[in-house]
Amino acid sequence: MARFLANKRRKPAIRIWLLLLCLPILVVCCVELYKFVIPFNSVNPLWKDVTVGETVIDDWQYEGYDEEGYLRFYNHGQTHLLPPSDHLLALDGQFVVIEESSPNSLTFAPRLYRAIPIRWDLAIVGVVALVILAGWFYLRKRLKSAKHSLVRGFGTKSAGFRPHKRKRGRSKHTRR
Repeated sequence: MARFLANKRRKPAIRIWLLLLCLPILVVCCVELYKFVIPFNSVNPLWKDVTVGETVIDDWQYEGYDEEGYLRFYNHGQTHLLPPSDHLLALDGQFVVIEESSPNSLTFAPRLYRAIPIRWDLAIVGVVALVILAGWFYLRKRLKSAKHSLVRGFGTKSAGFRPHKRKRGRSKHTRR
């Protein structure tokens, strides 16, 4: 039995280090492909750009900077000033994340979940895929070894499935 097992070839398993190497390369290739397809959009496509006089939240309009450098927002006679270091604008119970501002334009994420950069999204998807692949390979290996040990256990003499062979020849209990 041992000589048959020694000659049996095993399938090469996919190495974990190979997966860890290929997954970041795949993520970087996807990001670069995205940049190639849309070359002039260097920021998150879910962000929104407005200029002076356009609305940001409901009827609140961006009015540029004031004399002290604060961002100014205007709505029917009301004015709201925001320090240039703040990145969260809350008006009328709604929030936007300000990414970049200049005296003439404002870049913001209309929803908080849209403020997450594309690279972070790709990295999160890559980590989740890596965990799923590692779990799949682990379970596959465990099930394969369990199946192999069950099959091997049924074939042994101690399993009770094979009757003992009688010896051919003379016995000391038989007479001639």
